[in-house]
Amino acid sequence: MTGYGLVLERVAALSEQLEGEARVQAERVVELCRELERRPRTDGKLQPDSADLERKKELGRLSELLGRRASRALPAASLGRAALADLGLDLRSFASMCADCDAKLQLWER
Repeated sequence: MTGYGLVLERVAALSEQLEGEARVQAERVVELCRELERRPRTDGKLQPDSADLERKKELGRLSELLGRRASRALPAASLGRAALADLGLDLRSFASMCADCDAKLQLWER
């Protein structure tokens, strides 16, 4: 199991509470992360894929947009940043961003 297992479904549930574009953007981040979670790995790192550059661009844009929205969208922005670290093969940053996402989720789960 990757670090996504700690936060992915919780972000998906929180995303359902968002409205309009924020919801669409958060749901797309969740969808992309589910795809990454299923991808093959070597020593915990994703095996490269020809579409990774486009994924990075999309996740960067979505993370930026979600980060500017209401605080309820911040866990999805953190999840997007975790996915960017995952795509960048930076396991330390990936784990750190998943922990950040978890912390933000805890604020809304009380």
